Amino acid sequence: MRFRRFVSGVALVAAATTMAACGGDSGSAMNEDGNIEVQIGRAPAFPQFPLFVAEEKGFFTEGGLAPEFVGIKSGPEQTAAQVSGQLDIVDNVPNNLLPIIDKGTDLKAFTAVTKASQFDIIVRSDYPITAAQGDWQETMKQLEGAKVGVIARGTGAEDMARTLFQEAGVDPERQTYIATGLPATTMAAMQNGQIDMAMTIEPGITQATQNGLAKAPFSLRDGEGPESLMWPGVIGTVTAEYAEANPDVLNRYVDVMTTTFDWMKDPANRDEVIELLQSSLSVPTDTADALYDNSMDNFADQVPLTDEDISELTTAAQWVKSTGDVSKDYTGEDFTIRVDTAGSEGQ
Repeated sequence: MRFRRFVSGVALVAAATTMAACGGDSGSAMNEDGNIEVQIGRAPAFPQFPLFVAEEKGFFTEGGLAPEFVGIKSGPEQTAAQVSGQLDIVDNVPNNLLPIIDKGTDLKAFTAVTKASQFDIIVRSDYPITAAQGDWQETMKQLEGAKVGVIARGTGAEDMARTLFQEAGVDPERQTYIATGLPATTMAAMQNGQIDMAMTIEPGITQATQNGLAKAPFSLRDGEGPESLMWPGVIGTVTAEYAEANPDVLNRYVDVMTTTFDWMKDPANRDEVIELLQSSLSVPTDTADALYDNSMDNFADQVPLTDEDISELTTAAQWVKSTGDVSKDYTGEDFTIRVDTAGSEGQ
């Protein structure tokens, strides 16, 4: 498969002709302004914050795209909507993506969103943990028998929690796993005593630790954990069919996200980024400040997948195989495509 950069500002008819030459008519509709319509899954969670920024700052429009955002509660729901054709682009995690591929649906990752897992652990503040900060193995041993909150049963968060227990020498079946949803409902479950710990995402981690509800005894995002869990945690995905038919959309999307990441990370934009964190993720100022200072660097340095990303996704695939969620071995090359925004050929 070849992906080529299309000349900026080219007439829409010429762009459509070029797209056809690269693999057929995209079938993507255009709005009245001539921008390509694209359906994107989005949730009010930190890993998807760039989508809110790109919309608010007009980067999608500048890039010739007209996004329609669809709110979905969990990764598997997003993937199901993608497979059914309701969504074109979905941010997902390898352990939700690969089981669908294993069942015969050809899905491909084409962007890196975060450098590492965005699922991380928080533990109820009054839970008796005496392990040294950063000692993930001893922490997991002391959590034996805990009630564990996960976004949804059988999803990436639960798989990661089970792996942490197993690799610390604790039987994963000794714990109780409870679906608690996204950060807001997860924090409520912890506040109400329904769970002792959670594998959750931002902004829940920062909010829970700031308000004293929970503590973070170690951080997967900072590399504290087993090697099997060290890989790009969130990746942008499409169906292979959509990628084949819409190379220009993928190029444009990568450009938009690159512009967005650069803008977010520019210290000159700090105040505006914090305002957007507050409005899009519904967090108070102190949480937004902490997210900016401590987590902005979690976003990928390069949006198109690099050789290192693809190698690390092989590690992710090996881990997913070890959980029993797929029936065969995969490499990163098996479920990724390269988008070359410099104009050279990709595959």
